[in-house]
Amino acid sequence: MNNNKVLFSAGATTLACSLLLGCNAANVGQNLLDKSVSPAPSSASAQPAAGGSAASTAAETYKNKDRNFSFVIPAGWSKQSGDVNSDTVIFMQEPLSKTCSFQFNLTRMQADFPAEASVKASLDSAKKDIKIDKNLSAKRRDESGMENGKKVRFTRGWELTEKGQAGGHQRIIYQAYDRQNYYLNMMAAAETEHFEECRPALQKIIDSIKFGG
Repeated sequence: MNNNKVLFSAGATTLACSLLLGCNAANVGQNLLDKSVSPAPSSASAQPAAGGSAASTAAETYKNKDRNFSFVIPAGWSKQSGDVNSDTVIFMQEPLSKTCSFQFNLTRMQADFPAEASVKASLDSAKKDIKIDKNLSAKRRDESGMENGKKVRFTRGWELTEKGQAGGHQRIIYQAYDRQNYYLNMMAAAETEHFEECRPALQKIIDSIKFGG
């Protein structure tokens, strides 16, 4: 794989999936994701992609100003493509052969899109997938905080952890809708064989996602 082509675009697949309300995160962009999160060359001298960056020497907080959220990328990771203030960005841990990655993708929904119904249906589907051994866990995850002296809900969403399959990818996924009905897909992933090694860092990134402030 060319390591500067680690791309995931939710796009039309996400929109079509969300409009059905019962589609869960494991199916969002499945085919695109299978092509994107692939083993990168193990060369220690691999260079970041065009528009990418060198590996960080310390944990670094990034903020998307338009959607008002932040997340923390650990030391030893580098940006591979995209921009934090655009609708998509991808970070990977070095060496890239570990395949540990984090990415987000944003899609604007119509103002009257039924976000709450979509979250409930998607979470219900994700929980049912635990029973058929596709997911390890699934939970509701809304983000709230103080604004102008009042407590407000910034997002409504859900988080799940997949059960990996040999030869595939395993992911921790946080999906949400913000107050302007932007759909946000935040995903930490690795090839299944690398997932347990990567898992503490992946979960830490997902946990670090904060809205507001």
